[in-house]
Amino acid sequence: MSADAEALATQERAELLEIVVRAQRSEMAAQSELVRRYTVRLSAFVRPILFQPSAVEDVVQMVFIKMVRRLTLLRDPAVFESWLFRLARNTAVDFLRRRRCRPTMVSDEQTFEQAPDTSSERPVAEIMEALHVALTRLSPKDRTLVTMIVEGNSYQTVAAREGLTVGAVKVRLNRVRPFLRLSVGEAVGVRVGAPAAGKWRQPARARLAA
Repeated sequence: MSADAEALATQERAELLEIVVRAQRSEMAAQSELVRRYTVRLSAFVRPILFQPSAVEDVVQMVFIKMVRRLTLLRDPAVFESWLFRLARNTAVDFLRRRRCRPTMVSDEQTFEQAPDTSSERPVAEIMEALHVALTRLSPKDRTLVTMIVEGNSYQTVAAREGLTVGAVKVRLNRVRPFLRLSVGEAVGVRVGAPAAGKWRQPARARLAA
């Protein structure tokens, strides 16, 4: 490597390190820059793992959501890139495992009819904030179930921890999925399909403690 190339590489590493540190401080501009920089590379990375081109966008979006939530746990910002790709691999593998565990569930491609574009300037934090607000409107039990699934836990793990059957977990998640899809989609300006009539009714505040 020439001296000029080495100097450029060093400068790029220093620049990335600065962006990661800012992102850890919850700076939305820095988080968005990480999304912009890594969307294409992560898509190419998870595609051969998934063997499902239609699922790539959803999985990459999930990786960025996890990235934002867990950045503060990264003690050494210098290892961010290897950490991010390890997170991507685990997320892709978990996605496939959950697919095998829920053959009767609606496919993940149908969860969002038009998933948010993670390559756009919209900060990932905006999506997370929309999801957080939507979760506060669920019952404590449903909120816990959704959070555990988003974090990558299997249905069997969630059921065991919450004292439910796998079937009961699936029923609860199927019940709240249309509400979350609409709430998050509307909050971030994504047009999503409305649930079929009679399939979802937003619970009254008094019923959310169930």
